[in-house]
Amino acid sequence: MKLAGFLIMKIAKDLRYELAKELESLDLTPAQWAILKNIDMKEEMNSSLNDRTSKSIAHELQFDKPTVSGIINRLEIKNMVYKQPHPQDKRSFILSLTKEAKQRIPLLEEASERVMIRSLSNLSPEEYTQFIGYLQKVESTLHHANI
Repeated sequence: MKLAGFLIMKIAKDLRYELAKELESLDLTPAQWAILKNIDMKEEMNSSLNDRTSKSIAHELQFDKPTVSGIINRLEIKNMVYKQPHPQDKRSFILSLTKEAKQRIPLLEEASERVMIRSLSNLSPEEYTQFIGYLQKVESTLHHANI
């Protein structure tokens, strides 16, 4: 089991590194991309306003609140995110994507997909299906065990 843990950690680190290289030309970091994608999904699903705050995003992405606040400030400077005062909580802001960010989402998704395609290119279709099944099983175990 020690090897499995090591490999999972190393692969996650390597994927983040490859994604960082891929996103560099788009002037974004993997953490910025994660936050943009999180906001994008919430807007697509018409999530409640409380789900579109930095506190909610920090919780979901397992980032600390000051880190998320800093990233959001940098995304605001890049004209990718804008904040609106929360109607029920004067200490919070509702986060939304700018028009520019919405136009860049497909490019960011393509960059992310290129990393995954390269990373999994040595798997046969059958191995890929098994691999995804194993990942889903582990994720489900962790999610239900609330580890």
